[in-house]
Amino acid sequence: MHRIMRDPEAMRFWSTLPHESVKTTADWVRSMLSPPQESDDFIVTLDGAVIGKFGAWALPDFGYLLDPAHWGKGYASEAMAAFLDHRRRQGSLFLTADTDPRNTASIRLLQRHGFVETGRATKTWLIGGQWFDSIYWRRDL
Repeated sequence: MHRIMRDPEAMRFWSTLPHESVKTTADWVRSMLSPPQESDDFIVTLDGAVIGKFGAWALPDFGYLLDPAHWGKGYASEAMAAFLDHRRRQGSLFLTADTDPRNTASIRLLQRHGFVETGRATKTWLIGGQWFDSIYWRRDL
């Protein structure tokens, strides 16, 4: 995960700056392994190699991060379909997401999988001294 999380392109729309150290990423992974009870996070692999993260640290809000080398190949859509099916089997009633309005690929992914926009807000994330906006999404399961 550190290879992905140190990449400025991969982290452009994430909720933190790129990770400068392996320790920062290790701490993040550790938090995934001992999260609140309402979590459901997965590491995405391809042929045994880590290519991203998909899931929810605090349901119903979820997110995803994929290695830019694998963008545009359908892996995020495949992971989304699997996650939606998994959450449906777990009895979830709905999921929510928050995207940066500039993240058109993520917006298209959410729309393709039946998410609907529920609102917008300005200056919702302060990352590296810069404010970013949000579009909020919901999908009933």
